[in-house]
Parts: sequence; C-alpha cells; structure tokens
Amino acid sequence: ERKRQEEAEAERKRQQELAERAAQANDSSLDSMISDEEQSIANAEQAREAANGFKNLVRRYVEQNWNVPSNASSELRAIVRIQLLPTGELVSATITQSSGNSTFDHSVINAVEKAAPFREMRELDASVKGQFREFNLDFNPEDIR
Repeated sequence: ERKRQEEAEAERKRQQELAERAAQANDSSLDSMISDEEQSIANAEQAREAANGFKNLVRRYVEQNWNVPSNASSELRAIVRIQLLPTGELVSATITQSSGNSTFDHSVINAVEKAAPFREMRELDASVKGQFREFNLDFNPEDIR
C-alpha cells in the first residue's frame, strides 16, 4: 500500500513538473509571439512614415517646378499618375482625372517631368519602393498659393 502511495505521489509530482514546464514554454512562446508582433507593427509604422515622406518629397519637388497658369482658378484640380523605375527615373506621368482645362493639365505633367528623376527613391527600403512604382498625386493651385 505504501509503495503504491509513493508511486502515486511520484507520478503526481512528475505530472506537476510537466505542467509547469509546459506553462513556462507557453509563456515563453507567447512572449516571443508578442515581441514579434510588436516588431512587425514598428516596422510597418517605419515603412508608412518613409512612404509618406517620399510622397511628400515628390509633391514638393513637383510643386517647385510647377508653373501654374495665370488664368487657373482655385477650383481646378487634376490627378496625375506617376510611374517610376526603382532608380526614381520617370517612366510616365499621365492625367487620370482632368481639371477640364488642358493648359492646367499640361502644366502639371510638365512639372512632374521637370522635377524627375526622384533619386531619393534609391534609398527607400524595397518594401516601400514597390508602393512608388506607380502612385497618384492630386494637384490644385490653392495648395501652393
């Protein structure tokens, strides 16, 4: 009887140790998963900031090269699609939403062409570069006056 009790007690302790080890492993695994997720979030935030920074840089360069027609009203708005190589060189700039004023639309295209190439694209992380192979910018004379 005593031997059976000792064996039962030893088995109970062994089971308890196994349960404790499993709990520790789960805690460690969970901590690792949380840490990985936090790192992913931080990386995504950095990529988003880099993307916004590059888009703002392109916008600023284009606006600096934009000769807004003198007869352009503040209500005019054109959206241009910009296609770039990974080096930042311009592939194309096309109006995707016309302002209805061809002179205004051409002024936007000319500004993009003058501002290119956007060499800063070379410094972007590969994951961010992909977002800028093709993107749209919205132009309105009010934005720069």
